[in-house]
Amino acid sequence: MSETNEIMTALNHFVQEYASHSEVITSTAGQNINATQAHLLMLLRTQSLTNTQLATAVELSRPAITKAIKNLIAHHYVIATINETDKRSTFYSLTPSGEQLALRHESAHQSMLDHLNTIMTNFTPKQQKTITKFLKQLNQIGDNQ
Repeated sequence: MSETNEIMTALNHFVQEYASHSEVITSTAGQNINATQAHLLMLLRTQSLTNTQLATAVELSRPAITKAIKNLIAHHYVIATINETDKRSTFYSLTPSGEQLALRHESAHQSMLDHLNTIMTNFTPKQQKTITKFLKQLNQIGDNQ
C-alpha cells in the first residue's frame, strides 16, 4: 500500500471513530442533538449569547444557528430571553438540563484533547509542525469545493 493510501485509510478510520464518539456522547445523553448543538451548549455554559455572537464563535451562518437553537429550545436545554433595553436582541442561556448536557459534552471533549496531546508527545516539534501543515492543507480541500 502506498504512503498516500495508508494516510487516507488512517484518516478515514479517525473520522469514523470521531463521528462515532460524537454520536455516543449525544446518544448516551439520550438526546437528539448533533455536534454543532453540543458545541453551542458548551459556549452558552460560560455566558448568555445572541444568535450573531454564536454564529461568529462557531463560524456558521445565522440561519444555521437559528435552526440549531430551535432544536435545543424544543428539548428544553436552552431558553431565549429578549433584551430589555433592545427588544430586537435575544439572548440564549442554558436550562439546568442544558447545563448538565454541556458539562458531559465538555468532559468528553476534554478527554479527546487529552488523548490527542498524549499522542502528540510521540512526535518532535518539527514533526508536529509538519502534521499541522498537512492538516491545514487538507482542510483547504474542503474549503475550495
